[in-house]
Amino acid sequence: MFRIARVILLALLLDLEFSDAEPHNKQLTVFVEAGRQECFYQPIASTENINIDYQVIHGGLGETHVNFNLMDPIRRLLINEIKREKGKHSMKANETGSYKFCFDNTISTFNQKIVSFALEVAPADREEREWRDLRQEMLTDYQFDVAYAGIDGYMGKIHVNLMRSRQTQDFIRAIEARDRNVAESTYSMVNNWSWAQFLSMIFVGFLQVLMVRSIFHTTGTFYKFWKSF
Repeated sequence: MFRIARVILLALLLDLEFSDAEPHNKQLTVFVEAGRQECFYQPIASTENINIDYQVIHGGLGETHVNFNLMDPIRRLLINEIKREKGKHSMKANETGSYKFCFDNTISTFNQKIVSFALEVAPADREEREWRDLRQEMLTDYQFDVAYAGIDGYMGKIHVNLMRSRQTQDFIRAIEARDRNVAESTYSMVNNWSWAQFLSMIFVGFLQVLMVRSIFHTTGTFYKFWKSF
């Protein structure tokens, strides 16, 4: 009976630990105008890890790349990438404060860029320390230790797989948005070209009719014009 009560208490503590240690995740798709840069600010503690993954999904009529840089709270440059289509970075925060990361499109004069990125801020060692303290406090025999380790590993795998699935779905949506933009641009170009050809055909047909009529209409202006040659 006492062991059952300990299992119930452990399950409650595990639920509390997951709710407190949930990492901060943000997925956004932003428009970066030509000749400008879009910057974002994120408060991060010195005991947290920074994971950022970005991709340019549409570059207008130009190349699909931007400049990317990440700065710490005192605006020291931590990451500086030039003309990249995509990038992925993981690092530990060195100071507590507001970190700044920017997508720079000043390399482009006319083309707007669409950038999709995912930012994750997770504790660096807090979760591991809390799990270790919890095990040390509550694991009193070998059987319970084995059962706990199995549940811990299984729940950790579920958590990681869910995070990866959500990130994959976000990038799939971003790629679909890029393909839709390309399809709409191609449709507009084909439409405009078709109209230009149609109007050209009408103009050429009208001009041919006038030229044929001028050959047989000897008193007309066009006939005198052709006769002068």
